[in-house]
Amino acid sequence: MTLRPPHPGSLVALAILALVAGGFFALLRAGGSGSGIFSIGPYLVQVLIFSLVQATLSTILSLGLGTALALALARRRFPGRDTLLAFLGTTMVIPTIVAVFAVLTVYGRNGWAARLLADSGAGPIGIFGYPGILIAHVFLNAPFVARVALDALDTVPAEQWRLASALGFTPRQIFRHLDWPALRTVLPGLASLVFLLCFKSFAVVLALGGGPGRATLEVAIYEALKVDLDFARAASLSLVQVAICLAVASLLQKPLAYRPAAATVRGAPVRSDARDRRLKAFDSAVLILGFGFIGPLALSVLTGLGHLGAVMDADLFQALATSLAIASAAAALACCLALLLGAAARHRRFVLGSPRGASLFELIPNLLLAVPPFALTAGLFAIVRPLADPALAGAVLLPLINGLGSLPFVYRSVAPRLMLAEERYGRLSASLGLAGASRLRIVDWPLLRQPLGAAFALAMALSFGDFGIIALFGGPELRTLPYLLYERLGAYRFDEASAIGLIVVLVAFLLARLSGRLPYARD
Repeated sequence: MTLRPPHPGSLVALAILALVAGGFFALLRAGGSGSGIFSIGPYLVQVLIFSLVQATLSTILSLGLGTALALALARRRFPGRDTLLAFLGTTMVIPTIVAVFAVLTVYGRNGWAARLLADSGAGPIGIFGYPGILIAHVFLNAPFVARVALDALDTVPAEQWRLASALGFTPRQIFRHLDWPALRTVLPGLASLVFLLCFKSFAVVLALGGGPGRATLEVAIYEALKVDLDFARAASLSLVQVAICLAVASLLQKPLAYRPAAATVRGAPVRSDARDRRLKAFDSAVLILGFGFIGPLALSVLTGLGHLGAVMDADLFQALATSLAIASAAAALACCLALLLGAAARHRRFVLGSPRGASLFELIPNLLLAVPPFALTAGLFAIVRPLADPALAGAVLLPLINGLGSLPFVYRSVAPRLMLAEERYGRLSASLGLAGASRLRIVDWPLLRQPLGAAFALAMALSFGDFGIIALFGGPELRTLPYLLYERLGAYRFDEASAIGLIVVLVAFLLARLSGRLPYARD
């Protein structure tokens, strides 16, 4: 009997699971055995209530505004619409720390909105707490919801629009029979995803929470590790967060696995409801409300144009180089892991004929969404602490954790192309004896190179703007651009913060645009 070596993707899957399990075990061991979940009962209840309430409110508001914007944009054509759609598609990579800066600039004590209210005789806005957190979450998520919902509305076939016009559908019937069936295919997944992102929110809540009474589980884990050095409490909070996020991720699995039919090749549909006067007034109100809310926050970043010269110093260039190096390493790691996991899933599905085995590899990227990055980082830091100094450990752990955090998004770009290559050329490759590097170069690479390049750029954008793990390791020896921005905000140097925020957004925007264009280039 000949023993076959395991597939490299299987070894990668085991390594990821071992890394996560080892990190949690090290965190529990560092915390000792004297503490547990029950010892933090009242505090845990307070954190859980706040996390659930703010995430629920943020999800409802984001879905409400995003869906209304999508319907209004589907019914209306106006100058600048394409530019607006491009902006909506890139909000996913706007760094959260930049959103914090935007909220403070517009709604803070000396912000535009505050000055307008003061001039009109109204009182100041209490931005810290629920108001600031909800504004930032809606600003980050509502445009993304609008973009995805609009894409879903565009999948309604032209034949259905012609039939609706011939039958004389009213606006209510159009919404019921055409718009709503398209929306309900994406709204459950969007609701789960937005809830998960808001439930795990860190930078927004840390900066705009206003005190220990306003903390999510992610912030509580950070405070336990960074402020109190209470590893046991961090481990207990992490286990609770993992349990809740796994439950949400399991609900997320099915909606995200949905693949809509290929878009019909056609022009813009002729919507008879676009002529309805009441809908015109409603859409105008929604677009004005949306632009009035999102526009000032987005434009606030441009205030940094006049202060770019003031921040061009050695600290900025060092932080920029560090951010690019970490983002590049994280993106390369995420792409390599996604390729190997996708290849293993393909091998299980097509060669071994085991769809269930393949689904286990596909589940690993989603599981990583449920793992608190602070807890995993702290556990791994406890392992490497005896072997390296903190600055070096941070330089190693930052790209590792950011790469794992980007893996779910990269996997969804790479794995479908691997499956497609097998479906088209699998039998031919087997008959010609192509395998290994030869098969990758001749069969897979032509289909992979564009989405892989796009996934690399997207992973770089996500890692470049991340303000999470750097909050644990950041300092004079290790400083990224988001950390430098946070330092300037903490010192109330808003002019310099605006310039740094502008640089962060520009780099993330360019990477996101590159990611959005590559999959279709010469494909």
